[in-house]
Amino acid sequence: MKFADLSSIHEKFFLNLRSGGRSVSDWWARERLKLLKQHGFLLAKRISFAGNSYFLATELAHIALSNKRSHRSYVRPIRAIDVRSFDHDAKVIQARLALERLKRVTNWVSERRLKSELTAISGFPRAYQPDAIYQNKHGEPMAFELELAPKTKGRYAEKIRKYVDLIRQVEQGAQGFKGALFVVCEDPIFNTLTELTRRHDGKFKIEKFNDLVAAAVAVPQAATDPTKEVG
Repeated sequence: MKFADLSSIHEKFFLNLRSGGRSVSDWWARERLKLLKQHGFLLAKRISFAGNSYFLATELAHIALSNKRSHRSYVRPIRAIDVRSFDHDAKVIQARLALERLKRVTNWVSERRLKSELTAISGFPRAYQPDAIYQNKHGEPMAFELELAPKTKGRYAEKIRKYVDLIRQVEQGAQGFKGALFVVCEDPIFNTLTELTRRHDGKFKIEKFNDLVAAAVAVPQAATDPTKEVG
């Protein structure tokens, strides 16, 4: 995640209890964030129009993680939040958390990490690179796209064509993803993408953002038991 607010951090790291239930308070998350800020691992940035403070990792945090887990690579932290892409980035985080709560995704690889490592989509035009790649519950790599505002039908058609080409290459043994999930924020986008992907049976899934988040919120408490699968 490029950044996260208290609610997202609580959801990601503190929601599920060892007992199998859910945390009803964000107290522990607040205390942990306070300590991380005090020791220089986090910065807090307030976005006035969003009404919240958002936390960014520092260079010190990047060094600590790299030293602790030398077998993994970590993208360098951002220095500031880009307000131009804030709404899109925030909704990507919300969608990711919803999908994880529904136990539909694992091994999420963000757009920044994809661009940094140039794996999985090497040679894929930057303009068409997905917002993330993840593994579905069958262990297959899938692309994730969050569509916030409508684009022209031609632009969507071109993106679908690029994705189909890459998926076919993967079916022949190349590296990449086997399908794509589009989470959309407006009905016209849903309708356009549904029309364009209808003939590519099984390769694309189109979902509405509000429906996805609502489904995650509705997950019963028992579903947090790791021995039970949802979705």
